[in-house]
Parts: sequence; structure tokens; C-alpha cells
Amino acid sequence: MPETTTVKLPTTLRNKLAARAKARHVSQAEVLAEALETLDRRDFWTSVSKEYAQLQSDRQAWRDYAAERNAWVDVPMAGEQQ
Repeated sequence: MPETTTVKLPTTLRNKLAARAKARHVSQAEVLAEALETLDRRDFWTSVSKEYAQLQSDRQAWRDYAAERNAWVDVPMAGEQQ
């Protein structure tokens, strides 16, 4: 059995968590884990977007990136005929 701990939450948040878990027929821990996974994914893609925008703002770096990307796109995949 996994180790557990107690987390203090405001009553309104605890009730919201409990209601979501009950409606989905899962544990509160599962709801919380899914919420954290969603936040992690959102943070990852926000970071990717920022880095991509930064790359685009540097004209030479963007040209270098586009050239490398295009070189890879034109390469046939393993087992593919040219």
C-alpha cells in the first residue's frame, strides 16, 4: 500500500475535490493526480511556446533551425523508398 499523508485544504477546495471525485467515481487522490498532471503538461507546453517564440525572434537562429528541420523532413523514414 502506498505511503500517505494529510494535506490541509480550505473547506471549499476540499468539498470541490470530493464532489469531483464522487461524480467521476474515483478517489480524491486520483483527481488531484490528474489535476497535477494537467498542470505539468500545461507548464511544459507554455515553456515550449516561449522558447519557440524566442527562437523565432532571432532571425539567424530561426533560419538555421528551419534549414535543419527541412533537411530532416526531406529524409525518408526507415523502410521508405525514395
